[in-house]
Amino acid sequence: MKVVILAGGYGQRLLPITNNIPKPLLPIANRAAIEHLILHLTRLGFNEFIIQLHYMSQAIIETINAMKLINVSIDYIIEEKSLGSAGCLRLSKHFLNDPFLLVNGDILFDGDIRDAIKIHFESKSKFSMFVKQVDKCGSYGNVKIKNGQIIDFIEKPNEGSEISKLVNTGIYIMNPELLIQIPENRYFDISNDLIPLMLKNNIGLNAFHLEGYWIDYGTPRRFAKLNVDWIEEKLNLPIPAVQILPRIFLGEHVTINNNVKIVSPVIIGNDVTIEENCVIGPYVSISSNIRIDQGSVLHHQAVFQKYTLNYENKFVHNSIKKISKEIH
Repeated sequence: MKVVILAGGYGQRLLPITNNIPKPLLPIANRAAIEHLILHLTRLGFNEFIIQLHYMSQAIIETINAMKLINVSIDYIIEEKSLGSAGCLRLSKHFLNDPFLLVNGDILFDGDIRDAIKIHFESKSKFSMFVKQVDKCGSYGNVKIKNGQIIDFIEKPNEGSEISKLVNTGIYIMNPELLIQIPENRYFDISNDLIPLMLKNNIGLNAFHLEGYWIDYGTPRRFAKLNVDWIEEKLNLPIPAVQILPRIFLGEHVTINNNVKIVSPVIIGNDVTIEENCVIGPYVSISSNIRIDQGSVLHHQAVFQKYTLNYENKFVHNSIKKISKEIH
């Protein structure tokens, strides 16, 4: 089964950091977010990928190619203009002759979806959505199901108008004959356009509950939560770093100078230098290729090349010295 990953969005809710880094390349736990997603899917046995791209596409292509995945094929489809999460699929229709897995590029999950895929085939379904129960549905697609079928859907409901506690996870199983529902060369969104259209046309939409951890990291608050959750090891996904002490992870080529105190939990990326007299932690994630100035005190924040995501869930310019080039 092929996997289509939607990675063409602008990441506007994550500005200003996405001015320099496309959302799928946001560093988390010592890797770009999309690398974690692809690696989890390959561990589940998927080895054919189509990556739908638009914004800063070349940077994403270079990052994925640098993974040097073995026995994995990847095709890249680049939109000249933004066509939306559904509209872009028409560009890939010649690749999609069989049912395929469709995944938003700004999510991470650690569950196993293979049993649900088997049921999708056995039930001869055309479309299936993975759903998750959350406390607040206002920033997600809100789903109402009955007997395993989606009977109502509201994208980002206003407070008080929620129809359930279930939300769309951005993971779907889709049959290729549904692509005809999508107009060519026009902006068309999965949540706002395609799902309502299929409900209107009485196309059966399955719902599967997604087990394990899941997050849509498309806002500063949720991206901060992802950093904290990963540091606390709430995700059952590997961290590409050495755990030198409980919940203190170091990447490769890390230099820690004299009189540095590290308070767990902390993740430090590759090629990081921490100068003298610093306090790092608790709850600090430092991206790769960063030099921390002498005497810095960091806590409850994620440090990137140009910005820090602070304890107020805001991106602010920092004074951290960078030692590598920005993505352009």
